[in-house]
Amino acid sequence: MKKIRIYFSSDLADPTNGTAEIEGPEAAVDFSALIEHYRTLGENYLKDADKFIMQWKEEWGPRLFDPKARILLMSDENMRKNFGDVIDFGKAETTLSALIVWTVGEAIEKKSEELMSQSGNLMSGMLLDVAGSVALYGMHRPILEWLSGKVCREHSKYISAEVYPGFTDVSHEIMDRIEKTGNTEKTIGVRAEGSSMLRPRKTQCSFVGFGTNEIPLSSAVRPCVPCSGKKCLCWQLGGCHMDVLRNK
Repeated sequence: MKKIRIYFSSDLADPTNGTAEIEGPEAAVDFSALIEHYRTLGENYLKDADKFIMQWKEEWGPRLFDPKARILLMSDENMRKNFGDVIDFGKAETTLSALIVWTVGEAIEKKSEELMSQSGNLMSGMLLDVAGSVALYGMHRPILEWLSGKVCREHSKYISAEVYPGFTDVSHEIMDRIEKTGNTEKTIGVRAEGSSMLRPRKTQCSFVGFGTNEIPLSSAVRPCVPCSGKKCLCWQLGGCHMDVLRNK
């Protein structure tokens, strides 16, 4: 397993200490749901999956997986200054907020596209793309646990809400603001590129609100937006792999 490199800053300190690079928690890539999924499809699918997982462990995981996260902790007042009313924690009573952006890096995506363009390597390329999604999903909970512990120790606040701007109809301006406010391109290589998505493609972001009421940490699994349905290669080769993780 690799450890997540966290680039953390807080505007609560006076003066602020800038952005610190911290060795964060381990990022586990759990393929058990994937194996079970292909087991139901038949022996040939399972052989391909087993072969891929071995290659991931020995070569592609160590070489391509580059887990990084940018975390910016701020007061709710500064959150409103930076993002307006777009970030709505609903009925949750919060006093602190955090912007979190996490990514597996670009190398998995590039290698997956390269493999899928080669005759005979379509399945390997598709499985590598799925592995990137599994890895991204697996980073979320450890990051939340790390941040939750830090804020609890230093500010006596708990996670009270979490919202995901990347999975709703948001304008590209919000993603541009996320990149600019978090300085994500310089720290973790994530950029908005004038769209409602962040790049690299295997990137997610969320806003977390902290207050006195604690909620269970999220393990949300969210499909691609927009979903391509049966036009998606994953559908054609066995179904949506986010559904596999959701049903785990």
